[in-house]
This record gives sequence, C-alpha cells and structure tokens, in this order.
Amino acid sequence: MIDKVHFLNKLKISILNKNILLGSLNYLPSDLKKDLEKTFEQALIFYRQNFLKSSLKAFNAKELFLPKTSKMPEFLKGELLLIIIPHNEVKYVFQTLVEEITPEGYKLKILNPRHEKKLTFKTVIPVFLSFIPHDLFLNFLQKDYYLIRESNFSLNSDNLHFYDLIFDEKNKVDEKFKKAIHEYQIKGELVNINSEGAYIKTSSIIQIPEKVLLMYTKFEISIKNKSLSFGLLCHLRDFHFEGNNTFFLLHFLIGFKPEVWNKIEELIKPLIK
Repeated sequence: MIDKVHFLNKLKISILNKNILLGSLNYLPSDLKKDLEKTFEQALIFYRQNFLKSSLKAFNAKELFLPKTSKMPEFLKGELLLIIIPHNEVKYVFQTLVEEITPEGYKLKILNPRHEKKLTFKTVIPVFLSFIPHDLFLNFLQKDYYLIRESNFSLNSDNLHFYDLIFDEKNKVDEKFKKAIHEYQIKGELVNINSEGAYIKTSSIIQIPEKVLLMYTKFEISIKNKSLSFGLLCHLRDFHFEGNNTFFLLHFLIGFKPEVWNKIEELIKPLIK
C-alpha cells in the first residue's frame, strides 16, 4: 500500500500558508459571511492530497451541501474533506465529515477544530526524532518531489509498518533526506497520538535549530505478538519547555485514513489509558 503526495503542494497547505481552522461559518469575517454564495465560488476541496473545485451551499452554520458532478470522485459516508476558502493572505479551513449521501450530493457536517480524541499511553513508548535542516527544506521548495508513505497495511495483519520517504525526479529516495533521517538527534517518549499528529516529551531541554519546520519521528509499538513500526515526516507545529522537559507538538504531513487509524487504534488499545 502506497500513498503518494506531491510534496510541494503538501508543504504549501500544511506549512507555508497561514491557515485558520474554523468550526462554524459564523466565525468567518463579516465580508465573507454576507454573501456566502459568492464566497463559496472561491472555495477549494482538499481530498486525498488533491485540490478539487465544486459549488457548495450552506444549510446552516454547521452543515453544507456538496452536489454530485461527473468531475468529482465519489465520497464515502464518514470520510473527511477539507473546505478551504482563500481570502487575502489567509486561508480559512473547515474540516468536514460526509454525514449523509443522497442521489443529488453530499451533506457535510463542519467539525469542531481538533475534535479527534487523543490516545494517551499508560506505558513508555520510546521515540527517536531527527531535525530536517532548513536548507534541505528550502531545497524541497525548488524541486518536483513526491512524499511517499510505504506501508504493508492490511485489515488481516497485526504486524504493520508505515514509512514516509521523499522521492526525487528520478524516483529515488533523496540522498540528503536519507542522511538526515538516519542521524539520531533526540530521544523522547510518546505522550499521546491521533490520526493527524503526536505529542512527544523529552527528559531534557532541547535547543531547537533556527528555522526548523520539519522533523522525522521513528517509534515502534509492541503488544504481545503484535507490532507497529512508524517512520513519519512531521511539521513541528509548536514546542515548549516545562521544568527540565521539552514537549513537541507534531503534525503528520500525511494523516492516517479512517480505516487505517481504526485498525491502529484497535491494536494499541491495551496500552491506552
């Protein structure tokens, strides 16, 4: 199983743009709210790493209608879609759930930001973190690279792995990226996790290199005869110091699809508080 993402698009939407996540149409600026039909003309739908264009209608402040068209993929009930409304230098983002499917289209429910439950561990899960140097990040912005998540995911397997790699124009793993992710720099422990990111604690004060935006995190979760191995490329969203500890808030550049995350959650359930 392979997920393939155009890396520059992913960097733009996840890191470079100023995104404001909203839980209701009521929180849009007044000039956008006063004519929603015109506002929705600029809207983009981000689905499975692709930008789509379609008309939208508002039932109310928390529910939208997305008509079916021949150019749109078929969405499944329970899938997540991002609705992005660009305005000046800001992008307003709504995380929506396909709540109902009708012959005419899809009823979307706007979710509250960070609605997903974080799974907190009751045992220590070691994590190894590597910084991606800023000059390498700048290099990625100039290249036509792809971010690949390689995995052996199967609903029938209890031993899974998920590895993020960056491939160059020749379909080979970028050598500088390969070197960076194999440089052990920080050891910590996994505090909690969800399908979009992780919260990590170290037992010392870590000096963060200037302008670092990307980190690579490696960890393994073992439960009896089951194991899950991860090597994930992340956006460093935030960090803070508390006593002699450093805490990292990381966002996975490729989130886990619902069916994959449900399987992971099922496997790690015995280790969760």
